[in-house]
Amino acid sequence: MSQLIIWLSKFLQGSNIRRNTLMTFNRQLAAAAAQLLLVIAIARELGPEGNGLYAMAILVPSMLSTFLNLGVAPATVYFVGRAEVDGRQASNENLKLAVIVSSIGIILAAPILYYYGKTLFPDVSLLLLLIGLSIFPLSLLLSYWNSVLQGLENFRAFNWTVLAPPLTTLLLTFITLYGLNLDITAAVLAYAIGQACGVLVVWRYIRLLPNSKPLSAPGNYKRHVLTYGWKAHLSNVMAFINYRADIFLVNFFLSPISTGIYVIAVQMSEKLWMLSQAASTVLLPRLSAMRSDPIERYKITMRTSFIIGVLTLVASLILALALYFLLEPFFGEDYKASLSPFLWLLPGVVVGAVSRIQSNCIAAAGKPEWNFYSSLIVVSLNIAFNVILIPVYGIIGAALSTTIAYTINAIIKFFMIRKTLKLNN
Repeated sequence: MSQLIIWLSKFLQGSNIRRNTLMTFNRQLAAAAAQLLLVIAIARELGPEGNGLYAMAILVPSMLSTFLNLGVAPATVYFVGRAEVDGRQASNENLKLAVIVSSIGIILAAPILYYYGKTLFPDVSLLLLLIGLSIFPLSLLLSYWNSVLQGLENFRAFNWTVLAPPLTTLLLTFITLYGLNLDITAAVLAYAIGQACGVLVVWRYIRLLPNSKPLSAPGNYKRHVLTYGWKAHLSNVMAFINYRADIFLVNFFLSPISTGIYVIAVQMSEKLWMLSQAASTVLLPRLSAMRSDPIERYKITMRTSFIIGVLTLVASLILALALYFLLEPFFGEDYKASLSPFLWLLPGVVVGAVSRIQSNCIAAAGKPEWNFYSSLIVVSLNIAFNVILIPVYGIIGAALSTTIAYTINAIIKFFMIRKTLKLNN
């Protein structure tokens, strides 16, 4: 225990890191509380089938934002964090990129959803899929602009822009489902308005950025961002597939009811990533600035990974005990089957928290493509295990496949960050 305390004190060295990490973690707690209330409200009011349909509808903008974002957000954090580009210039250019990318995405996705939506998303109505598609431009722009604030390490503003969408969505969902007795369509629309609110909040901060002389020509900015970004983009695409392949395949092989039950297990387990997400948000721009000190970058990564892993393990045990007694009272009897896959997901969530920190070290070293190489291997194995285990073991097979994939990913990332010691960028 004394060693853990020593490592924790080293991890929180420096007032900026300590303040920003705690501030971001507090935002994570508030957002998690709002999302938990949202999950409970939708699960109880819509039932397992409605919950599954809702999950698939909002999966559409998540998929498009992941597959088509071109890695602009992490590239922006990287270059703004290294002071190689001005915040105002980055926000202006990111707006132009968001308009172009979202337009292309809608043109490509709309006919696919119209003609093949029933095949790709069984039992999900075309209306829900199209509402999900309309959310994509909002989610993309929110991500692009948030990355500017993150790169500037303005975490007070960044946290407000991330907190606004879930709070707005929660309020509107309660009004639509409980106050007006509307259906799942209204719940998805509430999610869309929440994303729009997030864009308005981040615009409020972006427009206050000072005008200053650009550090590079706009063409150079786009070229640098996209050159770095596509490497990070491929990694993020693979990571998203790794995180969401199980949900998609459960819906494909089983039913929306099974998906609704399994989604509760996934959503509860992913709440354990709050601390690792907070630490990653703060550390990425800081590690990116350590271009001439790979040894210190490696040390900070290892200390952070150790402490995040231990704290996530402790939190997972506490949450497992809590859900054992509270799952059915909170969500209803229909969701008691969510406990078993939740328990199988826990080991993967713990090692996933560690690999999240490791991925930031690799990206900060200027090698985001290494994360892609690792993810490509892991995603292939994850999909293969899901295809084999879901038809046999159902949602427990999906949880087991995910845990195996997360574990393999953490092992590969450990050896990769050791290689960053030889890099001096």
